[in-house]
Amino acid sequence: MRLPVCWSCQYKFKWSELLFVIEGRKTCPLCSAKQYVTSHSKWLQGWAFIPLILFYWITVMFTLNVSFPVYLVIGLLYFGAYWFLILPYQYEFTDEKQQLV
Repeated sequence: MRLPVCWSCQYKFKWSELLFVIEGRKTCPLCSAKQYVTSHSKWLQGWAFIPLILFYWITVMFTLNVSFPVYLVIGLLYFGAYWFLILPYQYEFTDEKQQLV
């Protein structure tokens, strides 16, 4: 896995720049070109989240006997790990907005 690059100037984005991609758009800090997330990377992000949910559901719901708020906290930790560790590496950018097919 590697960080994405700008479609226009091949600028390699930093991990911290990719934590907040709003509405599938990002602006390149070097050339100011608009970057749109490809439909392929949106598809990958959705499918990568499914094993995380299943792992959470199987390990936490069936093995731990704790209260509901603890389940929520553990779920937020799982989601945070996905958001910070996996998601920035799954972005691919293009010059035009693509529909999710």
